[in-house]
Amino acid sequence: MALISIGGAAILASMAVLAWLQAPLGSPVFFAVAAITVAVYAALMYRLLRHGAPPLPRRWLTTALLLAVAFRVPLAIPRVNAQNDMIRYLWDGRVQRLGYNPYLVVPADPAMAWTHTPETRAMPSRRAHTPYPAAAQLFFRLVVTVRDSPRAMKFALVLCDLLTIFALRAWLLASGRSPWLTLAYAWNPLVLFEVAHSGHIDALGTLWIVVSAWMLARRRPALASVAFVLAVATKLLPIVLAPIYWGRIRVRDAAIAGAVLAALYLPFASPGAGALPLGAVPNVVDYIRFNGPVFHVLADVITPRGAAAAAVLGGLLVAIVMRWRREVDDPAAWAWPMAVALAAAPVIYPWYLLPITPFLFTVETVPLLVWSLSVIPVYIVWERSRAGARWRVPLWTSALEYGAALVSAAWLRVGLFPSLSGFQRHRDPQHQIHDGAGKRGGQNG
Repeated sequence: MALISIGGAAILASMAVLAWLQAPLGSPVFFAVAAITVAVYAALMYRLLRHGAPPLPRRWLTTALLLAVAFRVPLAIPRVNAQNDMIRYLWDGRVQRLGYNPYLVVPADPAMAWTHTPETRAMPSRRAHTPYPAAAQLFFRLVVTVRDSPRAMKFALVLCDLLTIFALRAWLLASGRSPWLTLAYAWNPLVLFEVAHSGHIDALGTLWIVVSAWMLARRRPALASVAFVLAVATKLLPIVLAPIYWGRIRVRDAAIAGAVLAALYLPFASPGAGALPLGAVPNVVDYIRFNGPVFHVLADVITPRGAAAAAVLGGLLVAIVMRWRREVDDPAAWAWPMAVALAAAPVIYPWYLLPITPFLFTVETVPLLVWSLSVIPVYIVWERSRAGARWRVPLWTSALEYGAALVSAAWLRVGLFPSLSGFQRHRDPQHQIHDGAGKRGGQNG
C-alpha cells in the first residue's frame, strides 16, 4: 500500500528534518513539515474512512504501527528548550522530592532559588503557581525520582503516547472495529508535534481516558472508574464525561474511584492549598486568553467564571445526551462532550485537543478530526511573537481553524460524502465478533 510505504517514509523523513534543524514551532520549516504530514495523514484517513480496512496482509498494519513509533524517535531525542512546559514539570516534581507542596510555592520566590538548575531558573512560568492537578504532579515526581532531566520527562510522555496506541487498538478490537483505525491516532500530526516534539502532560490524561473507555467496553467498571479519575486528576477537561458512566458503574466502583481521588490529593492537602488544590486554574479563567472566541463572547455577557461554568455545563449536557443515545463504545460519545467544553474554554492551545484525538475515526467525529489539523496554523503566533508581535491569534488563522471544522460538519450534514456513512463501524473479517457485542456497553446500564 503506497500510503503506508511512501507516505510513511515521507513523514519519517519530515520528522527527521524537523529534529535535525531543530526548527521552532511556527517557523517556515515547521509549516513545510506539517504540510507534508497533514497531506499524508488526510489521504490515509480518507482511504480508511471511505473504504475501511485495506485488503492487505496483517504485516502491513504492523509496519504502519512500527512507522508510527519511528516517527516519534527523531522528535524525542533533541535537547528540550528551557521555554518548554516540561521544564516546569521537572521543577514541580523536584520540589515535591525536597518536601515542598508545589501548590504553595512559585519558582521565582528567592527562597526557592536553591531548588533550581540553570534550565528551571529560566522557565517562563516561574512567577505563577502550578496549574497541574494531583495525578500530573505525582507523575512529575515519579519521573524526577527516576531521573531529573528534561529528556527523561519527554521519554516518559512518549511512553504514555505509545501506550495509548496499544490501549486504543485493544479497545477497537473489543468493540468489533478494525485495528487499522488505530492509525487515526498513531499517525495524527497533532499528536506527533505535541507529544514527541513538545512533550505535554495531556499525553498522560489521554492515555487514562482511552484506558477508561476500553475498560467500560470490557465490562470492567471498577478499572474504568479509576482510570477516569486519573484522567481528570491529570487534566480537568475529561470531567465533562462523568454522565457517560451513569448506570454503567456500580456504587462500589464510584466509591473506589472517590477513594483514589482522595488519595491522589491527600499529599497536597494543607490550609494554604485548599481542600482541592487548583493552583493557577482560577487565574487562567480570570485573566488568560488564547484562541477562545466563544469564551470571549460569553465572558463579556456573563463574566469569565460564568463563561467557564457554561463551557463545563455545555460539555456535561452533550455527555448526558450521548449517555442515553449512544453505545458506550461509540467514540462520538467520548469525543464530542470534551470538544464542546473545550471550544468554549478561555485558552485553546493546540495540545489541548490531545484528549479527543484517539476518538476521531467515525463519521460523527470527522469535524473534530478536521479541527485537530486546522488548529496547526495557530503556531504562527509563536513565530510572530519571536518577531515582537503580540501574543494573539490572527483573525485569518481563527477563521481557518474553526471555519474548516464547521465546513466539514456542513459538508457531511448535507450528504456530500455519502460513502462515509458506511464506516461508522467497520468490522475486520479476522476480528469478527457476534452482532450483540456492540450492545454490551448499553447492557451495563
